[in-house]
Amino acid sequence: MSSKTEIKDSHYIKYLKEIREVYEESKDWDKVITTAVYSNVDAAQEAFIDYVEEVYKTKVKDGKHLQKLTGIKAETLEGLEETVIKSRYIKYFRALETALEEGATYPELLKIKPKEYGLPEKWNNVLGSDQYSSILWALSFEFLINEPGSLMLLPDLRSIAQEIQAPYSVLMDCYKLTNMR
Repeated sequence: MSSKTEIKDSHYIKYLKEIREVYEESKDWDKVITTAVYSNVDAAQEAFIDYVEEVYKTKVKDGKHLQKLTGIKAETLEGLEETVIKSRYIKYFRALETALEEGATYPELLKIKPKEYGLPEKWNNVLGSDQYSSILWALSFEFLINEPGSLMLLPDLRSIAQEIQAPYSVLMDCYKLTNMR
C-alpha cells in the first residue's frame, strides 16, 4: 500500500471513529452531521455514509433516502445529496488513483465507471464533474501535471501519453484543465 493511500485511510479511520462515538453516545444523527461530518472533508463524508449504511444495513440511494433513514433535519436535502455524492466520488477517485499507482493505462481507466460507485452521469465536484474530467484530475495528480515547474522536471506530456496509452489530446486537456484555473 502506498503512503498516499495509507494517509487517506488514516484520515477516514479517524473520522469514522469520531462519527461512531458521537452517534453511539447521542443516538442523534443531527448531532453527528453537525459535529463530526465536515462538508469540506471528503473522508468525513465518506465515513459518515459508510457508517449510516452499516447501521441500517442498506445502501444509501440519495439525499432523500439518507434523510428518511436518519431523520436529519439540521441539513438541507441539497446538503445531504451533496454528502452522498461526495462520499461516492471519493471512492471513485480513489479507484482511479490506485489504478494509476498500479500502472493502469488510459483504456483501463475508462473501464472504471462512475456508475459502479453510485454516481450519476454528471455531478458537482471541484475535482471533476464527470468521468473524463475526473480521469484528467487523477492523471494530473499522478504525474504532477498541475504542479508549477513539473514539466521541467518530469517527462513531457507526449511521453506520459505514450506511457499510459492515451491520445496526446487527453494529456493536453489534462494540462489545460488543471493549470488554467
